[in-house]
This record gives sequence, structure tokens and C-alpha cells, in this order.
Amino acid sequence: MKKLKNTFIIFISVTVLCGCASSLYDHYTFTETLNTKVKAEHLIQKSNTPYSDNISLVDDLKVQLQTMVAYERAKEKNQITLKMWEYLNRDNSAIHKFLETWENKGTLSPVFAKEFSPQISKAFDLMIEYENKKSKASENAITSFLSNL
Repeated sequence: MKKLKNTFIIFISVTVLCGCASSLYDHYTFTETLNTKVKAEHLIQKSNTPYSDNISLVDDLKVQLQTMVAYERAKEKNQITLKMWEYLNRDNSAIHKFLETWENKGTLSPVFAKEFSPQISKAFDLMIEYENKKSKASENAITSFLSNL
């Protein structure tokens, strides 16, 4: 009877794990998404200073974005998060447009930065919510965001 009980528990566990449509919670993805959001917000706040003074911070953010795409590509059942990281790495993403504008203008006004900040934060917030909950609602929010680009 004990063997049957253990077999049943293993069967249920495997079924549940294999049946998940998306990957399970990933602490690294969660913390690095938070870290990347903080880096992006920090750069937005510094955009009233010369871009040339912040090139190393900009490069660090770009490398972080590329690192996350590489990491997410290596995971299975992870298309939603991967698509968001790929969006953030595109030249026409909000963060890249912001950095390009800052580079071209040299410095940006605090008003411009304040207007751009929610656009950038929203993508990170959606990923943070999704990674934290892995719910259908958070998945739908990301899908909706990506389809409206």
C-alpha cells in the first residue's frame, strides 16, 4: 500500500510539473528584472546630466538587457518572458528610444524624463508581476502589452 501511495504522489507531481504552460517561478529572473528596472530608472533620473558622463552606466544596462535575453532563451516554456526581454532589446523599445534621444540631445529635461519613465517602468512591472505570480491574468497583461506595440 505504501508503494502505491508513493507511486501516486510521484505521478501527480510529474503530471503537475509537466503540465505547466509556463516555466515555474525563477528567482534569478525575478531579482534581475528588479535590478534591471532599478538601473533603467536610475539612468532616467540621471538624464538631466550629460549622456557622455553616463556612457558606462548605459553600456551596463544594455549588457544587462542582452544577458537577460540569453538567459531566458536557455529556459524552456518561457516564451512570454523571452518576448518581453527581446522587446526591451529592440532598437524601437521605449528604453532604447529614450537612450537614443538622450545621446542625441546630450541632456534631457526632467519633464521629458518624467513623461518617459512610466512607459519604461510598465514593461518591467509586467514582467515582475508575471514572474512573481505566473498567473493567467499576468500572462494576458504581457500578451496585451506586446500586441499593442
